[in-house]
Amino acid sequence: MATVLVTGCSSGFGNLIARTLARRGDRVYASMRNIGDRNAGAARDLQSWATSERLLLEVLELDVTSDKSVEHAVADVLSREGAIDVLVNNAGASAAGPLEAFSIGQMAALLDLNVLGPMRLNKAVLPGMRTRRAGLIIWITSTLGRVLPGRGGLYPATKWAAEGFAESLGYQVAPFGVEVAILEPGSFPTPAISKSMVADATNVTAEYAAATILPARRAQPDGNYRTPDPQDVADAVLRLVETPHGQRPLRTVVGPVFTEGVDDYNRVYEDVRQHLEESLRRPDQAITWGTR
Repeated sequence: MATVLVTGCSSGFGNLIARTLARRGDRVYASMRNIGDRNAGAARDLQSWATSERLLLEVLELDVTSDKSVEHAVADVLSREGAIDVLVNNAGASAAGPLEAFSIGQMAALLDLNVLGPMRLNKAVLPGMRTRRAGLIIWITSTLGRVLPGRGGLYPATKWAAEGFAESLGYQVAPFGVEVAILEPGSFPTPAISKSMVADATNVTAEYAAATILPARRAQPDGNYRTPDPQDVADAVLRLVETPHGQRPLRTVVGPVFTEGVDDYNRVYEDVRQHLEESLRRPDQAITWGTR
């Protein structure tokens, strides 16, 4: 049984991840913002479900954009359990509109939520994980954080940033026995779609819309089409948790939509990364400027 902290559990992936890991028998702390206000109903429903199922799940107040909230929540879990074995960085939000139409304040806010939020949690749990020389940190990003199949946008840009943070962190904490795994969902029908940040400058958005020619829609899906099931993401998290240390992949792609070719991209990227790393060991590639 592992002690697991999951962020963004009011709905969508986070809610399903918390339930799935609790059913496995883990001690789950399902966190969300505003459990006494906006998310009171979601918190009550999740806690009631866990109680009725006699599962070890507790809803926890946590705002990933607040240093104090993160520190308090992690300290609370540690005081009860002594350790956090798994952290699932799931909390985040989407955005709709061209980059020019977003204010710098909006950009900073989404980066704070989608990128710095996970890092706040990581910094809070890593001291204990490094001391124990064990732990798993899972980042829920997006295939849009690897490949832009369309015009891109603020949301994909934050997920590209999250991918860079997560991969960098993975290399750096590996010597301490801590693993980082990146889960890349494709497109799924979750409440996040209806909660997208809308760009402030609506007039700029309208100008971009008028200048954009959308590609023609193809024929309707055939009988093999499968509607994406958000439970697939929760099941992928479960598999990562159950995979033995040292055997977890850095990146895992999930879902039938917005995913084609991303696994191939990841494999090619890894080959190129390793080739570059090996080449930097050659004398002709040594970085010597700026040294004495």
